[in-house]
Amino acid sequence: MKTDKQVYAIFSANPRWLFELTGLDWPGPCRMRSVSFKATERTTDGVIEPEDSSSPLTVVEFQFQLDPFVYSRIVIEMAILQQESDNRSVQGVIIFFDHTLDPMIEPWTKVVQAFSLDRLVSQFAREQPAHPLVAVFRPILTLSRVDLENKAADYYNQIRTSELPNATIDTLLNVFVNWLEQRFSERGKKEIEDMLMGTLPDLRETQSGKDLILIGKTEGKIEGKIEGKIEGKREVLMLQLAAKFGIPDQRLIDRIEAIQSPETIDNLLLQMLKIESIDQMQW
Repeated sequence: MKTDKQVYAIFSANPRWLFELTGLDWPGPCRMRSVSFKATERTTDGVIEPEDSSSPLTVVEFQFQLDPFVYSRIVIEMAILQQESDNRSVQGVIIFFDHTLDPMIEPWTKVVQAFSLDRLVSQFAREQPAHPLVAVFRPILTLSRVDLENKAADYYNQIRTSELPNATIDTLLNVFVNWLEQRFSERGKKEIEDMLMGTLPDLRETQSGKDLILIGKTEGKIEGKIEGKIEGKREVLMLQLAAKFGIPDQRLIDRIEAIQSPETIDNLLLQMLKIESIDQMQW
């Protein structure tokens, strides 16, 4: 699976998570960026730069395949970065996918701090099981495909309903869906859509969701996967109502089942993107 860019996106969205996972001292507000070193013609996975100039820079490498030279490479990057930063303090961190990828090359293990992502997330999950960071890594760390498929919608909702900034939520959702599609690469988008059906109303609010379920709006009519037979439209409307306001009562169910016009259902589906309560529905 392709993971490096996705992991970089996660920790770029919130560099503090790297410190929370590893237990390293949090240096305060900072940003993470990729840095190219002309002297070596290499680009590091990421450098975390604290706003506090007295705090150390952190060179980060995400290593998800075996590389016997990863330690020497990051040590060289640390030395160049320190030289280019007027001898500012620098620390190095390698995040291996699992401990079997760590070549543990001396003496650099005394200079660079190494961690295993699977162990870090497992420990974090025991402490904060509802954290969105736990959910986003599930597609690559859950061994059982059956378990992942059964719980994918729950993990998606765990991210979607978190109290993170909207931009960060979108980043995590995009990574989650990307990894889910990679994990189930033999399946089409419709099958992935079915796996996440419980989150359908909110998928349309993210780019990943728009790509995944092919939803678009033309002249006020929702097109794509929700278009089709009237029975399918009613089912999607029921799912939207349940996800947004709870399971509909029998009176509301009977009223929806009595609708015969696809255009009426389309109009109600469009309203679901805007209304805050069932009482606001215009029939």
